[in-house]
Amino acid sequence: MKTNSKIQLFPLLRIAVAMVLGVFVAMETYGTLGQPAWLALSALTLMLTLATGRWEVLQSGCVMLAAAVLGGFLLTRQMDRLTRPLPSQEVGFRAVVASEPQQRGKVMRMDLWVVGGDTLPQKVKASLLLDTVGSRAAALQIGDGIAVRTRLERPANFYDSNFDYPLYLRCHGFTATALVLPDDWRREQISLEPLSYLRRTQLAAMKFRHATLQRYLRLGLDDEEMAVAVAMALGDKSRLTNDLRDIYSISGASHVLALSGLHLGIIYMLLSLLVRNRRLGALREVLVVGGIWSYAVFTGLSPSVVRAALMITVYSLVGILRRDRISLNALALTVIIMLAASPLSLYDVGFQMSVMAVLSILVLYQPVYGLVSEVYLQEHRLLKWVWAMVVVSCCAQLGVAPLTAYYFGRFSVYFLLANFVVIPLATVILYLTAVMFVAALVPAMLPLVARCLSVVVGWQTGMAAWVSSLPGSSIEHISVNRWQLLLIYVAIAALTVAFLRLRTIKKRNSILTD
Repeated sequence: MKTNSKIQLFPLLRIAVAMVLGVFVAMETYGTLGQPAWLALSALTLMLTLATGRWEVLQSGCVMLAAAVLGGFLLTRQMDRLTRPLPSQEVGFRAVVASEPQQRGKVMRMDLWVVGGDTLPQKVKASLLLDTVGSRAAALQIGDGIAVRTRLERPANFYDSNFDYPLYLRCHGFTATALVLPDDWRREQISLEPLSYLRRTQLAAMKFRHATLQRYLRLGLDDEEMAVAVAMALGDKSRLTNDLRDIYSISGASHVLALSGLHLGIIYMLLSLLVRNRRLGALREVLVVGGIWSYAVFTGLSPSVVRAALMITVYSLVGILRRDRISLNALALTVIIMLAASPLSLYDVGFQMSVMAVLSILVLYQPVYGLVSEVYLQEHRLLKWVWAMVVVSCCAQLGVAPLTAYYFGRFSVYFLLANFVVIPLATVILYLTAVMFVAALVPAMLPLVARCLSVVVGWQTGMAAWVSSLPGSSIEHISVNRWQLLLIYVAIAALTVAFLRLRTIKKRNSILTD
């Protein structure tokens, strides 16, 4: 039987797409189809898969259907766990502060991990109302234990906003919010034993990040420079002002402020340079990947960082096995693992943008890069670097632009101009941050490194500010609903297929002519 060889090259891609569709269908039908229904469908698809062994194409279809059903079941199970009924009365519980407390007006906001109590949510987004002095709440730090008595509420959407705040919280494991009065909480010594090993590891990493942040604060950088450096190196964007966020967003450089594949790719290159002894073989890759995951835990394990860390892990693994490293299969395997661990990752904005950017680059980079003769590029090395930067930036932008318009109603016109300066400077900033950790052993070096970091961050922000001030730098108030978003991606996919077919035909005709 004749099959599509291109599709056969990427078997995991089909499984990932099927799983994504299953998660989407389960979310749309949640409340109608429960876990029993999905379990029954799982049993049915398993029997169909086993019964169609003689027909390869039909069995392949059954495997994809089984992947979709698995995605649906996992999503339903996770949603059931996150939407359990909350107590109708005030409840008392003991919790650990699991995020940097941030003052917003008259409240101190923080994440709480509940210790013990199977009937209570595991994570609560809390707002502690400040008293006249406010010193008690202001003194709280990550890892502190508190005893609370309050009413737990379901997350609610903001007034007059299209942002789905409850879904955002569920994607990050939160099932309740709480407004706590000054007299309804007190500090208390709490054992962390009830928390899982992963949670305790995360808590230790966050404490270390807090200590690192305090070291940053003593270096003398101004507030804006500090906010950018901390966001890029530590993944803490709480210090970014709205004006600073707008500057980077309008210029099209906001991706450097959110930890993603760009940052972990730079860290990977740095670690690879530090562990250069190729005679170590597989051990070298283990050390580098271990460093990547340590950094991911250190910065909070956001979905986009986990996606990038998984991609690098797969990249290293297939390299050890001497297989093709840069492949859609690697991305597909990453998506499968993340959806299996947390199906709600599909609805995380960072995860969506990260996956679409990488997918677009993997599909389009080589064909578009090949539009310019390789011989010509080899003769003009500077032009080769410029062309590679243009292709990567445009491919990534094509993947994320519809999502940016959908979520933020904006399209940055001069993103390419900004990337030419911002990305190289981002690399320097992350390298200087690594040097700072080493310089901590020689305190006399810290002021010099801090000054260099201040200058580079200032250049980057200045460039972003200049681009954002250009006339027509951003198209604002774009209104796109999710079905229009889907149609946009269908149109992009159709045009991509047409472009790739034309490239294939042109290459075939060129070979025949020669």
